[in-house]
Amino acid sequence: MIASKNSSYLARIKPGWKFGALLVLSISLYLIDSWQLLLLSFILSIVLLLSAKVGFKQLRMPLMSLAMILSVVFVLLGLQTDWGNAVVSVLRLLTMCLFAYSVSLTTSFDAMLELFQQVASPLRFIGANPAQIALGLSMTIRFIPELKKVYLEVREAQHARGLGNNPLAVSVPLVIRSLKIADETAEALDARGYDSAPYRR
Repeated sequence: MIASKNSSYLARIKPGWKFGALLVLSISLYLIDSWQLLLLSFILSIVLLLSAKVGFKQLRMPLMSLAMILSVVFVLLGLQTDWGNAVVSVLRLLTMCLFAYSVSLTTSFDAMLELFQQVASPLRFIGANPAQIALGLSMTIRFIPELKKVYLEVREAQHARGLGNNPLAVSVPLVIRSLKIADETAEALDARGYDSAPYRR
């Protein structure tokens, strides 16, 4: 999820500062073992997400998916270790995901692409092309929701055929359509004269 237009205060902060803070917060969360502190961090992540001024419709599906995944994680950890450890782990993961949502929803695709290019710029000294690396990373992020959309379409079509419970019936068309999207993207880049040669000074 990447923001297109957002008028919140968080959207006006430079992407580098936001992603840097996200990295520090993510590391800090894994150093915290107290569920009380993690609960406080979780509440702060909710406040931050609300301050992003994003509609509930845009968050509904990601939050539902996240809740389902973390519910499974909670039960498995509770059965394998103890329920206190399960609470701590789930709070940690949930808080980190909400912080990440807040950052991605308030950062435009162009700003994220520019940030990736700046981060990868030292690699030019070993012959790499920072622009190509940034494009690859940004395209990966861009195609995550696209692949999710394809998956939902394939699953719905297979359900209509009575094959919804067959993993093979869903995975094969999904892989084929994903490869087709990748091929079309590569053709579009070639048509626009995109140079895949390594960067040289």
